[in-house]
Amino acid sequence: MGKRVLEYAGRVVTGMRRIVLLSGLLVLVGCSAFRPHSQTVNVVCDPPDSVLVVNGQRYTSPAQVSAKRNRDVSIQCHKAGYHPAQRTIGHHFNGTGALDAAGTFLLLLPGIGLFTPGAWSLDQEDVHLQLYPQ
Repeated sequence: MGKRVLEYAGRVVTGMRRIVLLSGLLVLVGCSAFRPHSQTVNVVCDPPDSVLVVNGQRYTSPAQVSAKRNRDVSIQCHKAGYHPAQRTIGHHFNGTGALDAAGTFLLLLPGIGLFTPGAWSLDQEDVHLQLYPQ
């Protein structure tokens, strides 16, 4: 049986250098699976004590709401005597997801992270909605 050889930049990598190189690759890729699947959104509606609805759940403004990173967030505010306000927060592929995508070309393992919410981020974390009198 022949000895397995790992080459990097034209040089044979042995022993401790091999371990460090492989460990570094594993640390840099596949991280999306370990990121939180939700993100906190801070929502404030003016005037105070407006009714706040985020993805169908009712809250009293102001509120901190936990939302999935890989889904759009629908926000509505209303109060008697005021015109209602609405906003949708989108989501985008984040840097960790991009690293996973790049790492998939080296190893297949990072590709798993691309299918998790950690590969995405919400476009906005702080939302302020102003209601205007009717």
